[in-house]
Amino acid sequence: MQEPIRSAPLEDSKLITCVLPDDGSHKALLEALRQELNINKAEVVSSLAMGESVEANANPGTVPGTYMARTVRVVVPAAEADALFEFICDKARISRDGGGVVFQNALATSTPFALPEGVAEEQT
Repeated sequence: MQEPIRSAPLEDSKLITCVLPDDGSHKALLEALRQELNINKAEVVSSLAMGESVEANANPGTVPGTYMARTVRVVVPAAEADALFEFICDKARISRDGGGVVFQNALATSTPFALPEGVAEEQT
């Protein structure tokens, strides 16, 4: 009979999602996360986003214009989420016109993964 697989410890975590215009602000955010907070794990997805659903001069039955966007997602311990949320809003310049949106939600659980001792990380 096989040994049961032992799971890694679970963490109380939150997912912070940031949708930014495709203007390079995601690169500045990722660099700030890495350099200032030593966060080197994030997901970045390029996507086609849709503009505001209600425009002052929009014709009924029309679809707003689309634009390229970058979605950045970071999983963080729940205890650190509020501070990181504020950091992301600042570094991504969310308050500027067209700056994007940031939101966070609780995750049921997350599992941290780490390389075993003695295994070298890949160099990029």
